[in-house]
Parts: sequence; C-alpha cells; structure tokens
Amino acid sequence: MKKLLLMFAAVGMLFTACNKECGHEFIEYDYNKALVGTWTYLEEGQAEAMVINPDGSFAITGVMNGGIGALYEEKGTIKVVNNKVTLAYNSGDVFEGRLELVAGKSLSIVLNEEYDVRLTYDYCENDLSDEIVGMWVCNDGPTSAKGDMMIQVFNADGSTVMTGHADELLVNDKSTSYKVVGDLVFLTMNKESVKYETFKMAYSPNGTAYGDIMTLTLAINNANIAPTTTWIRVKENLNLAGKTYDYISAYVTNVKGKDEDFSIVGNTFNIAKMNASNFDMMFRSVLSCLEFPNATTIKQHFLTNGVESGFDTPITVEGNKVTLDMSAGNPAYRKVEMYMFQDADDSQLHIYMPTASFINYFANLELVTLLVDGKIDLNDATAVAKVFADMEARIESINVSFVLKARN
Repeated sequence: MKKLLLMFAAVGMLFTACNKECGHEFIEYDYNKALVGTWTYLEEGQAEAMVINPDGSFAITGVMNGGIGALYEEKGTIKVVNNKVTLAYNSGDVFEGRLELVAGKSLSIVLNEEYDVRLTYDYCENDLSDEIVGMWVCNDGPTSAKGDMMIQVFNADGSTVMTGHADELLVNDKSTSYKVVGDLVFLTMNKESVKYETFKMAYSPNGTAYGDIMTLTLAINNANIAPTTTWIRVKENLNLAGKTYDYISAYVTNVKGKDEDFSIVGNTFNIAKMNASNFDMMFRSVLSCLEFPNATTIKQHFLTNGVESGFDTPITVEGNKVTLDMSAGNPAYRKVEMYMFQDADDSQLHIYMPTASFINYFANLELVTLLVDGKIDLNDATAVAKVFADMEARIESINVSFVLKARN
C-alpha cells in the first residue's frame, strides 16, 4: 500500500485527515476487530493483498504497473479511531486518512476528501493458497491463443510447472514460481518486460460435474480489458485401464505451414488453411474413440469412408506423459509423446500434443493410410523416411489439444 500512497503523493494528491469541519458526523466505534482478515485490491495493473492481524499489525504484498516492477512486501501497524485511520510502516513512514468499512465486504481508505481519492479493498473470506495446489487444465486459453490447452501444476512449495502456449510454446516449463495471498495469485514470469502477472482467483469446489473450477482474472494496465481463464482440476496420475473415451472436440493454435493438400484416413488436410473450426470438423469425422483395454495399451478407433477400424498400440505412462509406441508393431512407425489428463471422476480425458509430437502422429497415420491403400511398402526405408520428411516440411508449428468424454 505504501507504494500506492506514494504514487498518489507524487501527483500532488495531499492526504488530509478529516475532522468535524469536513461535514461528517462521526460515531464512535471500535473498527479494529472488524479489520482483522485479508483484504485484496485489483485494478488497472495494480494488485495488492493486505493481511491485518488481531494485534493491529499488517503485512502487504503487491505489484504495480501490471507487474513491470518487482513484487513488494511491507509490514506495519494500522489503527482506527473515530473513522480516522493511521498506517505506520516499519520503515518509518506514516499515512493518515478516513476509513469507510463494510464489515466482511469492503474496506476503503479515503486519502483526499476534495477529490475523493481512495483505495478500496475487497474482503477475502478464504485463503486460497491451499486450494490452488494441484494440477489444472484450461481450454478457453489466453486472448492470444483462444482454444489452446494449457496445463499448470501448482506445487505446495511455491514452484509451478506449465505446459501449453502462452506467447510461446512451453512444455513442462519450470522457470516460474508463485505466491498466493488471500485470493490473489502472484506468478513470476520469465520475461524482461513483465516480472509478475497477478490474478484474482475465484474457486468453486465441485463447480461442475467434472470437478473443481478455478477462475483467474488478470490485472493489466487497461481497466476495460480483464482477461479471464477458467480451469478444471485434473488428476496428476492417470487411471486409464478399462476406460473408453468418445471424441468431443479438438483445438489448434499457432498453426503455420505449407499450402498443400494431403490425405489421411480418407480426409483431406491443409496446414496453411487449417483453423480450429475445420480441424475440429475433420477430426470429428475421423476419430471415433480411444479405448484403453489395460494400463499399457491404447486402441484408436478411426472412421474411414464411414467404416470404423482400430488398431492397438502399446503405451508407456509416466505421470501425465503418455508415449505411444507404434514402432513396437513395426519399426517404420515412430513413437509419439503426448500429455493426457483426467478430471476428478475420470469422466473427461484431455490430450495435448506440441508440434514435434503432432508431426510424428500425423505421419504415422499417413503411413497407415498408404499401407491400407497399397501405396507403400513399410520395408522401404527411403519411402518411409520421405513420409516423415514431407510431413515435417508441411508443418512449421502447431499446438493440438483434444477433449474426449467417457463412455457410459
């Protein structure tokens, strides 16, 4: 808060303590007990959490200017007498103002009566630092990558791991950390331009049939734009054996590639013309379902000219990383690494594939198509290598995610 107070002082806003001449009638009331708790402020790139203890001491954590500067943490004491609030910082700075308090809802400190300069905090009933711990998946994406899948793990030690597309592709990125105070999430960013991103967190246990919901609203410098993402809690260990998942939808982002038509399992694709809508429609007509007869096998069911076919593939599961070993049946195929996530009751399966994985996956499917059509000999190493080389030449970049629903 001190940084915000000093900011107001820098632009000439003089802090005035209100007295009877202000035209206010004060009612003596002991506000100090009602102040105890966590109060958070989020507006136009400024974010701050203030924790007030029963003894009147407080601790503040915040960022300014949309996270361009460093995270600041300050301590001091707060005292209220007849609506007059005094904040004394351990550094020696002291500020005074008028308090407006709605117990359990909002706290405002009026710094200047004439211009109604004030800081208003919302009461945070619950500390969400424990609730955020775990793995979350987001399909509504940031504004720059609508529809992309992001997966984030928040560990209890303050470390976090991200897989997804946020300005650039990140796979199991461990370069960031986080801190939660009340309902504010301070996320360190591995960028020179922004050191922290701050989010207002809303948490709904069992918010949907699929489990817990977390909503994050970003604090940025434009009050008219407040990007919000919604996350579903998923499990960190897969339970695949005996499950069958039907296709629901597919998403692609960051798609760049050659303007060239090619055919896979009876459908025509063109990377240069691909978008989220036509990609979803094509896969809707191609992929029927995924079946897991056991924990080490996946059966992919495809529709070719209206006829369903399927083939078994061994898989290796390490946490949420799943490796499809199509080469086990024939060395002409390549392994495909992907990430799978299940919600609380295994009713949804989310799959994420970065560019390299998708290239191998699509090239494998093209080999299957050519083999069925009698157009390739899998023992012809040169012909097989050309299929993978051609696919790599077609696809410069692509991020792919699928959502499937458990069959009842």
